[in-house]
Amino acid sequence: MKYDLSIVINEQIQENILNVAKNFKKKRISTIISRILTIMYPYLKYYHTVTKEFIPVYERIDWNKKIHICIDYKIYLALKKIYEDTNGYSMAYIIRRILEYFTENIEKYDDLDSFISNMIILIKKEKNKFTKNQFDVWKFMEKRKIKKLGRIINDGEKREFSIKRPFLSIKYNEYLRPIEFSYT
Repeated sequence: MKYDLSIVINEQIQENILNVAKNFKKKRISTIISRILTIMYPYLKYYHTVTKEFIPVYERIDWNKKIHICIDYKIYLALKKIYEDTNGYSMAYIIRRILEYFTENIEKYDDLDSFISNMIILIKKEKNKFTKNQFDVWKFMEKRKIKKLGRIINDGEKREFSIKRPFLSIKYNEYLRPIEFSYT
């Protein structure tokens, strides 16, 4: 399934994309951008490791070209997730940062294979670096002798909702879209 998306770029981004076009044997900028996003898809969930900014900045771009790209729906969902997590201004901003990162590093490593192998090494380092232990709220409540913390109730059964209170359960499909709701 494909998703259509429009972004604007300026001459500098266009030149950078055309410089890396030799790796793709294509000349259409929209095709090259969609190929770059397809290559970067496995690494999009580690977006925070490849970008330096964490706070979204409104980007005023002097654009001269509007590009219509066609990407896979799973890539669109990953970009949308990054956009929502970073509280960004636009998905085009994220795409431009990914293109910027890709073009800078492809020039540094000279070819696509060495760049991808370096990305794999970078992600493996980051996986080992950012392991976090899950916070055990039940131990926290037991140490401080707290019986109720928000909607968490510790009365021997350790449950999140009171028994008499209804709650909503949601099932998701492979594209992280809700497919079933049950209210109990």
